[in-house]
Amino acid sequence: MQTNSFDDSTWLLVLNPVSGRGAGLRDRAKIESALSSQGLSFISVVSEHYGHTADLVAEGIARGCRHILVAGGDGSLSEAVNGIFARPEIPPTEIRLALIPVGTGNDWARAQALPHDYLEAARTVAAGATRSCDVGVIDFAAGGRRWFINVAGMGFDAGVIERMPSRKLGRLAYLIGLIRQLVAYKPLSLHWNSSGDSQSADAFVMFACNGRYCGGGMLVAPEASPVDGLLDLVLIRHMSRMSVLRALPSLFNGSLHQHPKVSEWRTERVEFTGAPGIAIEADGELVGHTPATVFMLKEAVRIVVPATST
Repeated sequence: MQTNSFDDSTWLLVLNPVSGRGAGLRDRAKIESALSSQGLSFISVVSEHYGHTADLVAEGIARGCRHILVAGGDGSLSEAVNGIFARPEIPPTEIRLALIPVGTGNDWARAQALPHDYLEAARTVAAGATRSCDVGVIDFAAGGRRWFINVAGMGFDAGVIERMPSRKLGRLAYLIGLIRQLVAYKPLSLHWNSSGDSQSADAFVMFACNGRYCGGGMLVAPEASPVDGLLDLVLIRHMSRMSVLRALPSLFNGSLHQHPKVSEWRTERVEFTGAPGIAIEADGELVGHTPATVFMLKEAVRIVVPATST
C-alpha cells in the first residue's frame, strides 16, 4: 500500500483481478471513473492472491482507513469482513464497508439489491446509506476462527468448491465442480448440537445462512435476515443422484423448503461434532473442517446498501 495514513473521507478501493472473469481489474478505469464522478476520494490497491484482500483491509485500517470499498464478489466481500475483524483494537462498527459487484455469483449483492452498473454503484456508495448487518463466526476445534457474511455450508456444496477448476472460468467452473461432485457424491454422516438438542442425519448438505442466496442464485433460505442475530439452518437429507437432479429447480425458485427431505430452523449457535475432517465452506471458499462451532454476531458490521434497503 502506497500511503501511510487516510483522512476521514478517503476510501480504500480493493480490486479483485479474478472476480467476474477478470472484470475486477479489466474494468478498473471504469470503476475509478464512476467513483470520481461522484466526488469520492479513494486509494486503489489490487489483491494479488487468496487472502490478500483481508490483509490489505487490515493494513488499511491500521493506517487509519475507516471506509472500505471492494470491487469483487462474495469471496472478496468475505475477505474484507475478515480483514476488519483482524484489527480487534478498532470496533468493526466504526468501519463503513461497501461492495461494487463484479463477481460471478454475487449472492450477497443479489439479496441486498446492490446495483451492478458501476455508476449506479458509485452513487449508492456516495449516498452513504448503511445497514448494521450480522456476521457469522466459525470457531474450529483444531484452532482458528473465520468470519462470514453470507452462507457457510458443509457436504455437497463444500465438495463442489473443492472440485472446481480455475475460478477464471466463472460460472463454468462452478458447473464443472458440481458435475464432479455429483459423480463422487456420498451421504455425509452429520452430527450437531443446537439449543441443547443433539441431532444427527445422513445429509446431502447443511447450510448455515445469514443471507438468502448462495452458489450463484440458489435461494436456499428465503426467510433469512442479516439483521435478526440468528442463523437459518437448512438441512437437505441424503437423496439419490437422480433425486438431486430432479430437485435442482427448487434450489433456484424458492420452493426448496417444500421438499420432504428439507428441514429448516433458526438458532444463535450450532456445534458440529462427530467424525472429524468434514470440509466447511464459507462465502464460497473452503475455510476448515469439523469439529466446529458456528454462531452469529448481531449487527456487527456497517455495510453500504441502497437507501431503499435501510
